[in-house]
Amino acid sequence: MRNGAAALVLIVCLCAGCVERRMLVRSEPPGAPVWLDEQPAGVTPLELRFDHYGVRRLRIGPVRDAEGRLQRLATERMVDLAPPWYEKFPIDFFAEVFWPLTVVDVHQVTLSLPPASEQEQLYGEQEAERVRERAEEFRKKGASPVPELEQ
Repeated sequence: MRNGAAALVLIVCLCAGCVERRMLVRSEPPGAPVWLDEQPAGVTPLELRFDHYGVRRLRIGPVRDAEGRLQRLATERMVDLAPPWYEKFPIDFFAEVFWPLTVVDVHQVTLSLPPASEQEQLYGEQEAERVRERAEEFRKKGASPVPELEQ
């Protein structure tokens, strides 16, 4: 009886399957920054692995040129990573434990980034200049000596 149980455990361990979950993120144009659930994830085209199904927030862009000018606007989408039939209870137990092969579940998301208008490009440059000016003010304040407090 002990040998039979040990053999069964060994067989289950050797036959243990696996489900790999991946999300392929592409953009038009490629090379846009990607945030998944407000965390930086990389640059398109991008392959992300995930562990759990559900709705995820995907944000791509904006794209800037070498001088920092806005070329493409950011776009955002709520992506529903729905489980396939073999990942629903109770079939998921057999797919992940007893199926001897690796199953790959791939979800593809492709987003097109709208081009930035001249007005948006101009606003972006003006906003960047304002940020630089404020940063310079803060740098000067930080470099100045701290006034002594009166007692």
